[in-house]
Amino acid sequence: MVSHIAVPTGNRVINETLGIDWSNWDFPTHLPYSQRAMPDFWPTEVIAAPASAIALTYAEQSLDLAAIDIAEPGSDRRMSIDELISRRMSNDALLIMHKGQVVHESYRDGMTETDRHVNHSTTKSLTTLLLGMAIEDGLVDPQAPLTDYLEVFRDLKAWNQITVQHALDMRTGLRYVEHYEDPDCICWSYFRATGYYPPLADTHKGYVDWIRSEMAALEDTPGERFNYASPMTNALGLVASAVYGASVASLLETKIFQHIGAEADAWLNLDPSGVAVTEGQLSLTLRDFARWASLFLNEGRNLAGQQVAPADFIADISIPRKELQAAWRQGDYVDMAPQGQYRHQTYVLDAHGSQLAMLGIHGQFCLIDLDKELLIVGYGSHPAQADQVLTEALLSFWDCIRQQYV
Repeated sequence: MVSHIAVPTGNRVINETLGIDWSNWDFPTHLPYSQRAMPDFWPTEVIAAPASAIALTYAEQSLDLAAIDIAEPGSDRRMSIDELISRRMSNDALLIMHKGQVVHESYRDGMTETDRHVNHSTTKSLTTLLLGMAIEDGLVDPQAPLTDYLEVFRDLKAWNQITVQHALDMRTGLRYVEHYEDPDCICWSYFRATGYYPPLADTHKGYVDWIRSEMAALEDTPGERFNYASPMTNALGLVASAVYGASVASLLETKIFQHIGAEADAWLNLDPSGVAVTEGQLSLTLRDFARWASLFLNEGRNLAGQQVAPADFIADISIPRKELQAAWRQGDYVDMAPQGQYRHQTYVLDAHGSQLAMLGIHGQFCLIDLDKELLIVGYGSHPAQADQVLTEALLSFWDCIRQQYV
């Protein structure tokens, strides 16, 4: 069952020899170490794996990435996909599955198959399946105000105008910006409040305190504009916890992780007040990432064909909707996918809803082609949280892999 891990005191050291700790974990050269060591500087709950795993099936003929070349993003030079992965995506681990069989699995930059790696924002899509279950169980109405289930924010006028569906689709209208390249962006205040970095003197004490102080006002009409806002995913975790009367980690363990055939325990980090950071702090092995993500490819079924997550909730992600596409076009990510939309904390990259994505800072990703039955998961240690080099490399890589399966 779920259990707590004690948090080291002081500097919360990750690697004493190399001088890596809580204060500098995301320095570019530190990322390959720190992203595999989240419990060393976060309060953490362990999500236990089942007694036996569902074995992955490996294709007789693997996909040789070294034999495939591609145009280098931003130039006409040709390079191998293997070079693109290592030098442009700063990839730590990669797994490609086609029609239920693994056609490629590789590890680099010190990572091994037994390591757990933080998922960052791919965590959003994975953990939000709990809301799909709560909706299916009749415990949550997606059109109801979020505050019907979150008493802690009920006195905030703006929050009473936001529905659960608005939060699922990042269309809350709340005043918030998440621009990692801007050191003065409000997102850094949020990250510090929830425990990504040591607290400053006299600053917020956890997620709820930060929301009440910094994210309690509207700037748009809810529903009109896509605005990527990581703090909203934690609110969805709180909703699931409230309606089921259990911790988020416990719910993830009993409702999902025990049923996907995971092979190793997972980690879920908590903020200083104990709120689950479901927007970005789940750590998994690469293979367990693939097992969990495959629910989105297989209509909620695990690799053994058993139903785990609600098929309707997952199918709803890929249904093209004019209102979602219109909201998307007003957001910051439209250049990445001009015909896209965002549904249930998951990206839809094309107008037809056949290509889905989960994306996390520093190069974490899951890419799904529903028509080709193709799934790709990857972990990375890209020096920047997000930039054009990484985005273009990822999109080029995705298109090239898709073309291998006509």
